Amino acid sequence: MKRRAFVRQTGTLLALSPIIAETISSCTKSTVKPNNTTTPPVVTPPVVTPPSNPPGIPGVKTLAPGEGGNIPTLANKSMVDGYANKQSYLPGENCILYLSTNTLYSNQKINVYDINYKLAFYIPVTTANTQHMQTDNPSQNGYGYTETVTITVPDVASGIYLIANLIPIIIKGTNDNVDMTVVYPSNTENAYCLSGGKDLYGNSPLQMVSFLRPMGLTYYASGFFKWLAKQSYTYNVIADIDVDSASNIRGKLLVLTGHSEYWTKLARQNFDAHVNAGKPALVLAGNSMYWHVRYNDAGDQLICYKSATADPTTSPLDKTVYWTYGYQQYQPTQSIGVDGIAGGYGIQSAKSFQGIKIADPKMILFNGLNLKRGDVIPCSSHELDAAPISDYDSDGFPIIDNSKLGFSQLKLIGYDIALDYFKPNKFNTATAIMFKKSQSSGSVINMSTTNWCTNLYFTDPKNQLIPTITKNAIDALLNDKDIFTDS
Repeated sequence: MKRRAFVRQTGTLLALSPIIAETISSCTKSTVKPNNTTTPPVVTPPVVTPPSNPPGIPGVKTLAPGEGGNIPTLANKSMVDGYANKQSYLPGENCILYLSTNTLYSNQKINVYDINYKLAFYIPVTTANTQHMQTDNPSQNGYGYTETVTITVPDVASGIYLIANLIPIIIKGTNDNVDMTVVYPSNTENAYCLSGGKDLYGNSPLQMVSFLRPMGLTYYASGFFKWLAKQSYTYNVIADIDVDSASNIRGKLLVLTGHSEYWTKLARQNFDAHVNAGKPALVLAGNSMYWHVRYNDAGDQLICYKSATADPTTSPLDKTVYWTYGYQQYQPTQSIGVDGIAGGYGIQSAKSFQGIKIADPKMILFNGLNLKRGDVIPCSSHELDAAPISDYDSDGFPIIDNSKLGFSQLKLIGYDIALDYFKPNKFNTATAIMFKKSQSSGSVINMSTTNWCTNLYFTDPKNQLIPTITKNAIDALLNDKDIFTDS
C-alpha cells in the first residue's frame, strides 16, 4: 500500500475542566496544557490479552520452498488484499487468513516472502475468491471477510513476512538468547491506514480503528528491517501490542523503529522497566510516545479518542490523549529523553538542515566515518522530537537542560531545526541524544526522527552513512561500550 502524504491540519481546541483541553479536530496536535494542579490517584488499567489461537484442529501445514511441486502457484498479482486475525504469531500458533483474490482459485499455493523478497514458504489453499467488505464502518469494525485458510505458523526466523509480496505478518521468536528485540510500529500503521475509507485523521476522524483490515508494509521502518535481515545479529521482531507483555521483550537490546507514535501505558512501563533493569535501548524513531492509546478486549481495535471529554472511560489516568499533557503526568521525556510536541516537522521546515548536524565527531557512533563537528547526516524527516533546551553554545549548538530531565549522563548527538506543529512561524530545536537515567540503568540512544529507518537511507549501496552509524550504535550497546566517552 502506498503511503499517503503526511499532513496534520489545525483544528479547534476546547477548554475542559478539570481534565485537559484535548479535543482534536482533523489531525491537530494541540499544545493546550492541563489546568489541574493536583496529582490524581494511581489507577492500574486492566491488562488486555490478545486473542487466543482459534480452537479446534491445528491449521494447515505450510510448504517449504521446493515442496508441493504438483500444486499450482497463485500469481502474486492475483492477490487483491487481505489480513490476518492477529498482529503477530509464534511458530506453531494458528494464523487465520482472510484473503481476497481477483477471481476464484482452487487448490493453489500462495508465495510467502521474507522482508527482502526471498521466498520463505508456501501456503496451500483449497479455495480463494474475491471478497467484499461485510461490515458497517469497516475502518472501525473490520472488513468482515470470511476465512480463506488457517495455517500453523512455520518455525522460521523471526521477522516480517509478506504473503503474495503484499500482506505483512509478523512472526515472533522463541529464543531468549538473542541480541535484540525490534518493535514493528503496528499501532501507527493502523492509525494512518485508510482501508475502508477512514483512519484516526482526516476531516471526520475515527476514535477507534480495526486491525482486521488490509494494511501495507511500514514505510518508515522497512529499510531498517531489510538491512537488519542481512546482518549477523540475532533478533526477535514483535508488534506494538506485544510490548504490553514484558515476556515478549527478549535479549539485551530493545529497538524502536520508524514512526512510533501510539503507545499504551503498559507498553511504556515495560519499556521503562527494560531500561531501568540496566538493559539498553535504541530509538531509531520519531514522534515517539506521542498519543496514549488502549486496545479493545479482543486486541483487534486501536482506541484513541484524542479528547478527554469524548473518551468514555471514567478514569482520568486512562484518557487517550497526549502523553505530554495527560493527567498521568507521565512525560515522554521520562522514557526517551525527548518530546514530540517540543519538536515538529522537518521536511516542511524552511530552516531544517534536512539532516542531523553532529556535535561531536569523535563519539563512538561515528567511528570510521571521518566526520567533523557541524557535518550534517542527511536525513530529511517528516517529524522530529526534542529534549528541553537551556541555552546555545558559541557555535549555535543547543545545550540540553538536564535540570528538567535529571539524567545521570546525557550527551547531544546532533540537532535539526523543526517547524512547530501549531505556530506556522515558530521553529524548534530538535535533538538526537544519548543518556542514562541513573548509574544502574541502561544506556539509551535516541535519533529522534521518523525517517531514519526508511528505504532511502538503508538500501542505497552508495550511501552507507546511516547504516554505519546504526551498526556502531548497536555494537556499542550490545558490548557495553562507554558511549559517552570519545572513541
